[in-house]
Amino acid sequence: MARRTPKGQRAREQILDAAEGLFADGGFHGTSVRDIAGRLGIPTASLLHHFPRKASLYGAVLERIAAALGHALANVIATDGGTSVAEYGERLIKLTRRYWRWTQSNPVHSRLLLRECLDNPARIGEARRLHLAPVVARFAEFIRAGQQAGAFRAIDPLMFTIHLVGSTAYFVAVLPTLTRLTDRSDAVLTREYRRDLAAMIERLVLVETIGA
Repeated sequence: MARRTPKGQRAREQILDAAEGLFADGGFHGTSVRDIAGRLGIPTASLLHHFPRKASLYGAVLERIAAALGHALANVIATDGGTSVAEYGERLIKLTRRYWRWTQSNPVHSRLLLRECLDNPARIGEARRLHLAPVVARFAEFIRAGQQAGAFRAIDPLMFTIHLVGSTAYFVAVLPTLTRLTDRSDAVLTREYRRDLAAMIERLVLVETIGA
């Protein structure tokens, strides 16, 4: 692989930034390479120099999202030994809060990932690599490790991960609609959702409630 120059890397990141927003709005099939180049004000040929195919650009967008999420959760999600029951409980709450903050600060990511799941089942089935799979697997492994330590209840780790990720991404993605439906402000809905999410996780997962 050719080494990227600093200028080339900056151009690549700018392309990814523009593509991320357009893919979130229009999906893979509803967004063209020309659309992305037009957003940046560059010739289509310049974009194709960095990403010869739309599929490679889309994959790079998903890979960057997965890497950012993995980095945000890395030190909490690690399953090294030596963690007590109480520490597992504290780490689960910290992990949930950190994931919540990540999704809230990156609403475009949530919209794009939801659209990916809804719009492209055939494409996902043919994909050579699922970029978020390692993050989901590590999240589930953390739950398994907590169960082995006696900190977490006998729930399905993968199903819990799916519920947490799906619920949080959905809430962040549809928050503007929810404010109209409920006649509550973003701040109020966000505060209530975070409170209920934390309480639900404590009841569902923890053998002993934090602070009990």
